[in-house]
Parts: sequence; C-alpha cells; structure tokens
Amino acid sequence: MEMPGLKNKILAITRSERDAEEFLQVVKEQGGRVIALPVIEIVPRNPEVAEEFLDKLRKKKPHYCAFMSQQAVNILFGLARNKIAPVLKSTTVIAVGPKTKQSLEQHGIQVSLALEKSSSFGLIDLLSRVESAGKKIILPRSAAANDFATKELTRLGMEVDEVLLYSVRTRAVEPIWKEFCDLLSQKRIDAIIFTSASNVNSFLEILDKLSKDESKLNSLTKVVSIGPFTTKALGDRGITCFEAEEHTVKGALQLAARIL
Repeated sequence: MEMPGLKNKILAITRSERDAEEFLQVVKEQGGRVIALPVIEIVPRNPEVAEEFLDKLRKKKPHYCAFMSQQAVNILFGLARNKIAPVLKSTTVIAVGPKTKQSLEQHGIQVSLALEKSSSFGLIDLLSRVESAGKKIILPRSAAANDFATKELTRLGMEVDEVLLYSVRTRAVEPIWKEFCDLLSQKRIDAIIFTSASNVNSFLEILDKLSKDESKLNSLTKVVSIGPFTTKALGDRGITCFEAEEHTVKGALQLAARIL
C-alpha cells in the first residue's frame, strides 16, 4: 500500500524495535523513519497463576476462553507449555487480534473465533450477537487491563472469570530516548503513535524525567492513538490526539500517513 505522506517523515511508536518490526519495515519502504521507544516491560506472575488458569478450565468448564493479547498467550505457554493445549480443547478459543491468533496457532491451538481488531469492543460485539446469556467465559490477561470487558460481558449475562497472568511496569530509559527528546524539542518528530493506555502513562513518566515536554506535546508533534482507551489515557493527561478508525497498528499508521 502506497502511503506518500510518510516520505521523509520521522515517526515514533511506543513499542520496542522487535514488537514494531513490521511497522518499521512499512515506514522504511515508504521513505520514512521510525524511532521505536520501548516504554513498558512485561512482568509475569509466579507459575502458580498458570495452575489457577488450568484449574478453572477443568472445574468450571467455560464455554469460551478469550485471549486478549499475544503477551497473554506467550506467558501462559511459557509457564505451563505442555499442559495448556489439551485442556483448551474443551472450550471455544477466541483470539482478539491477528497477532494473538498467530501466537495461539504457533502453539498448536485451534482458534475457533478470531477478531481482526485488538480491542475489547470487538469481543463484546461478537458475543452480543450470539446466545451468550448464561454462558461462561475465562479471560487470561494483564493485571494492568481495565475492567471494561468484564463489565460488558457480565451485562450480557455471562459468567466471567479473569486470570491475571502478568503486570507491566515502566522500563529503564534506553539510549534512543536522548535522540528522540532532541528531535522532539526541535519539532522534527512528525507524529507519535501510542499503542495502549499503559504505554501512554509510562511514556509520559519517562518523558517527564528527561525533558519536561509533556505539557506541550501537542505543540511539538501530532499524536495518534490506536483506540478509545488509549485516547482516554491521553485525554486524562491533557493531550489531544487523532484516533485510528481501525484499532490496530496498521490503522494508526494509515491515519498518520493521512494527517502528515
């Protein structure tokens, strides 16, 4: 896909180079440059949490198991690699987002339902269109996640179990931040793409330590949000943004190309 708006532009994204690999490649092909800013790190909980997940699957026999992120899949299999697949055969596995689906399939899990958008809204929409009242669902996910999905699924009449597999914390400042802050102060960062609410908070925590430019971020660059929860996190800090219609990194990139 041609995105001429990216030529000679510098974009920042709140992900590590590894996690933003496809994004970096697309922007490079369009003649632009990406600064990947790792802002959070994943902290898995103790191995007992995997046993908690398996125990709930065996005893409660949920109708659905919805994986909300690629990280949840990788952490769960990292904690109990050989035990997960046999137990998941007893439930309908839902993958929220293409990366989540890909990770599940790499671990040999058959995905029954897959959502193109990495968003809780898509999960709610999907289950609101089937006979979900009285059904059970289990959500292995991050402790940093908001309670929107749980509240909305409960409102649909579902019995919801959450298993909190990991938390997130702000990463130590890496060398790339110096170049980023220099370019930002010179108004040479054309756009920053925020990929989650937790990324917003950690980004601003780091930026506050380094440059104190948080309060004037909107005057220094264009701010792009991947979705509504990220938009709210930015708004809570007084930052206005453009929100992607498609709540994916691809959607955010397409939006950035249009507004630059």
